[in-house]
Amino acid sequence: MRNHLIGYTNLGVLLCEEGRCEEALAVFDRFLEFFSPDDCQPHFNRAVALEELDCAEDALNGYRKCLAIEPDYADAHYNLARLKELRGDKQGALRHYNGYRRIQGF
Repeated sequence: MRNHLIGYTNLGVLLCEEGRCEEALAVFDRFLEFFSPDDCQPHFNRAVALEELDCAEDALNGYRKCLAIEPDYADAHYNLARLKELRGDKQGALRHYNGYRRIQGF
């Protein structure tokens, strides 16, 4: 089962890196549906793909889902902070930049 999880993750990430983010979303959705809805990684990867597709609100929700499962996921804090900053939410951005900094130890 673990190999399937890694395979789905790698496939989705590679598709997105190749600019095929809509296909990547389908892979991550399938992963969540059939394997592990309580794993933060597919939520994070899905949010990255949504960002690439200019779906900022959906990406924000994906990063939030990731953090609800794994509150110390540093990259989710960083990406959430960056998106909040771009949207003008300075307080939200600061909260997540500080979360990122705390987790990274600096």
